[in-house]
Amino acid sequence: MKCEPLMWAMFSRRGLLFFLQWGISLAALVYALSGVDLPQLWEALRGYALWAMGLSLCAVMLDYACMGLRLHCLLPSGAGYALSLRAVLLCVGYNNLLPAKAGDAMKVFYLARKTNASLLDTSSVILWERLLDVLSLLCVALLAYTLLDAEQRLVLPLLLALGGACLFSICRHWSAWFHAAYARFFPGRLGTLLSRLHDQLIDKVSLPWAARGFLLSLIIWACYFASFAISLRCVANLPLDGAQMLTVFAVTCLGMAVPSSPGGLGVFEGAMVLSLSWFGVEHNAALGIALYVHALHFLPTALAAVLLNGSRNFWKTDNPSARVTEESCAR
Repeated sequence: MKCEPLMWAMFSRRGLLFFLQWGISLAALVYALSGVDLPQLWEALRGYALWAMGLSLCAVMLDYACMGLRLHCLLPSGAGYALSLRAVLLCVGYNNLLPAKAGDAMKVFYLARKTNASLLDTSSVILWERLLDVLSLLCVALLAYTLLDAEQRLVLPLLLALGGACLFSICRHWSAWFHAAYARFFPGRLGTLLSRLHDQLIDKVSLPWAARGFLLSLIIWACYFASFAISLRCVANLPLDGAQMLTVFAVTCLGMAVPSSPGGLGVFEGAMVLSLSWFGVEHNAALGIALYVHALHFLPTALAAVLLNGSRNFWKTDNPSARVTEESCAR
């Protein structure tokens, strides 16, 4: 009987989270579709040049190739580039198809199975991937923010960069204190897990390893922005300058960071239509290019993930003798 209130609370939280996620997506989709003239939308879509669409697709392919390279560089030396690229496509594709970022969990299990590394070692690399993406997105947002008024807005980016560096230095320098705190305040398995995570995410991270990952992350986001810029200027022929396109890109990516439906359905379109409206882009033209860019990043990866997952021996464990050792995971 005592379990009933706990189970009810758990289901209530899940239901609330589900409602918020889909509520945000549906509200954004309603906003994006409100006032749309279907004939004008179709005319806008028909006007897209095939050569420009092909060029934007090339930028997307380069983006995912760089994502595979980053994962290859972050993983221990035993993991090849082809394995890293397959893991990236599996993750992004199923994040577009399944809720709760299930693609990230599949990526962790896939890499652990293929490299015979522990789930903790693999998870720490994926967490650093996400952290590097957050830092890169923050740089994009701050750059767009700064370009609007460079003389007055350089202070905030510098303060945030300094704060992040100080936080990492504190966690690294007083590592022994943190490990003792984990053992004291979280006895048992939780404290052990937190200590191992601190070890993997902070203590074993070298400056060259982190700098290499951050540089590749900036290249990845530059390719991502290139696909937006090509789509806006060459595909849709929108008269936007670099700062305006960067603002649209930053707002759309920040909108996608909000927990919502799989693939950010509705949120992507709503954020892009909203940000384009700030620069005088007509609603039908904005929705048309938003649908195109979303499909450009959604359909190829979803198809690739399904095909990879269904292929023979995709989940088959590689040579057990090639197990990644603790020393090989040191960064």
